[in-house]
Amino acid sequence: MTKKFAVFVEGLTEQEFTIRLLTELAGRHGITFEVHRQHKGQLSFSELRSHEAPVVHVLVANCCNDGQVKSQIKDRHQSLKLAGYSLVIGLRDIYPFGHDDIAKLQAGLLVGLPCDDDLPIHIHLAVLEIEAWFLEEVKHFVRIDENISMDDVIACGFDHAKIRASELSHPAETLSKIYQSVGKGYSKNKRQVQRTIEALDYEELYVNTCQKAPSLKSFINSLEAGLF
Repeated sequence: MTKKFAVFVEGLTEQEFTIRLLTELAGRHGITFEVHRQHKGQLSFSELRSHEAPVVHVLVANCCNDGQVKSQIKDRHQSLKLAGYSLVIGLRDIYPFGHDDIAKLQAGLLVGLPCDDDLPIHIHLAVLEIEAWFLEEVKHFVRIDENISMDDVIACGFDHAKIRASELSHPAETLSKIYQSVGKGYSKNKRQVQRTIEALDYEELYVNTCQKAPSLKSFINSLEAGLF
């Protein structure tokens, strides 16, 4: 029987990162991604991506808005349960909220959602943005451009030996500054998102980066619970 779980994310970056991360985590286990996209409050089918003979089916729902992640999970929970899904995972950024808002956001994540042992819900906050995870994987910078040095990274506001990327007020802006130091850009368009996602070292993310980014480690733990 094919195992099924769902991941609700806030945007394209989270969608593509989740798909690539799950593909790496699944290894030789076949996996299919059913991608849905939100438009005017409704999720609709976008595409199907298959890798090997699937033994795991993952619904990846791009809610196109951080505030929609929780509400879309609430709206779809019963239909997912009836369809045989075993786990629902949510992922959203904290930004534009700041560090002082984390505790309040965390406390409210599951309020109003079904408490159901048959279909549990895990919602994760990327602190403060998913780009903080990318920043911590410092090996990827030379894959973006061989001329990016660690001095450039530090000059752009991220000294990884002294601070954690999760401490930055706007990690995506810092990531963009680092890329811009060699004439490249970082935005939410698909080409630039894919370039970063393909440059990341997923073994490094799994072994070392998640030790520096607890929110990434928590997210990976949930994905593994869905897979295995």
